Amino acid sequence: IADRDDIDINGRSVTCRSWGAGPVVLLVHGASGCWTHWVRNIDQLSQRNRVVVPDLPGFGDSESLTGSPDSEHLADSLVQITDAVIGVEAQLDIVGFSFGGIVAGLTAHRMGRRAQHLIVISAGGLGIDARVAGGPRGGPRDELTRFMFADPDTADDTALGIHLDGQERTRFKTGSIPSSTLLLDIIGQVTAELHVIYSDRDAFGGGDPSGRFDLILGSRPDAKCHTITSAGHWSPYEAPDQINTILTEVLAPNTNAIDTIR
Repeated sequence: IADRDDIDINGRSVTCRSWGAGPVVLLVHGASGCWTHWVRNIDQLSQRNRVVVPDLPGFGDSESLTGSPDSEHLADSLVQITDAVIGVEAQLDIVGFSFGGIVAGLTAHRMGRRAQHLIVISAGGLGIDARVAGGPRGGPRDELTRFMFADPDTADDTALGIHLDGQERTRFKTGSIPSSTLLLDIIGQVTAELHVIYSDRDAFGGGDPSGRFDLILGSRPDAKCHTITSAGHWSPYEAPDQINTILTEVLAPNTNAIDTIR
C-alpha cells in the first residue's frame, strides 16, 4: 500500500506516492501517463529502497501549475516535490522513462551532488526527430502496440487500461520537447553517475540504439549504456525483468557498477 502526499505548490495540488524504506529512488513517468507507468517495477525496487513516484504536474492526479507549461517548469516542481517528501538536501537516485527521462535529467542537473545516480530509459531530448511513420489505426490497443511494444501480446488489458487512463488525465502538451536537445545539452554538467537504457525494438528509436549511445557518450564519455532486447519503447512494462535487474544492480549500495552492455 502506497503512502500518498498531496503537496501544495503555489496553490496547486501535486500528488506523490511512495513505497518501502531505504535509500530513495525517484521514478519519473513518461508523457500521457502517471505513476502507473512503473507498475511492474515498484514492488521489486521497494524491497530495499524507498520508491517515490509523483504524478508530474498536469498528469494523473496532479493539478497543472501556473506559469509556463514546459519541461524546465516540471523539473523545478520535482525539486519542490522531493524536498517536501524526503527533506531538503537529502540524497537520492533518479530514474526517468521517455519524456520523464528529459525531466529527470533536468532535475538531476538542478540537484547537483544530491543526485547520486541518473538513469534514463527510452529518453528523448537528444535532438532526434523520432516520429513514428503513420498508417491505418485499429483503435487504442493497436496504437499501444505500434508505439509502445514490440510484442503485440504485451498489450494486455492492464496495459491498455493504464494507457487510456493516462491519456484521459493528461493536460500537459509535450510539443517539441521530445525532439529537442534538452537532455543532451545538460548531461555533461550532471554530476550523478549516468546510465542510459534503450530498447532494440523501440518504434521511436528506429531499433538499433547505437546512434543514441554515441550522442550521449560524446557529452558524457563515462556514461554506462544498456540495451534492452526484444522490447519496445515502454520497456519498464514489456521487459520488467531486464529493467529491474539493471536498476537493482546499479542502485545497490556498496557494489561495483555493472558492465556496460553495447
